[in-house]
Amino acid sequence: MAEYILEGIKEADKDVTVKIYNADHTDKNDILTEVFKSKAVLVGSPTINKGLSYAVMGLLEMMRGLSFKNKKGAGFGAYGWSGESAKIISDELARAGFTVVSEPIKELWNPDEEALNRCKEFGKNFVEKIK
Repeated sequence: MAEYILEGIKEADKDVTVKIYNADHTDKNDILTEVFKSKAVLVGSPTINKGLSYAVMGLLEMMRGLSFKNKKGAGFGAYGWSGESAKIISDELARAGFTVVSEPIKELWNPDEEALNRCKEFGKNFVEKIK
């Protein structure tokens, strides 16, 4: 999903800088440094046991503690059964002081071509909302 959202962002504005991080494999301090330097963030996680991955939830908790100002964001997520992750991310971003600029997008595991096209559109719309 993240890669197709990135495609949509780049189609809408080829000059925007976009970085993708895997919270399970990237040091949280490195991600938080990039959040600090960024105008906006997109955060995604699969739904796991009606919640988020530990890495993403921990990152969102750290973001809330840092009380970022003048940042925009949105959430996205994949799911197999229940699909709560995208909404939880949006709520946590708002609790962290971010302006949530759009409803989250969620798609079933292994999104098909139609779902991936929705991800691209989500990316395009996100760019327009953060300008």
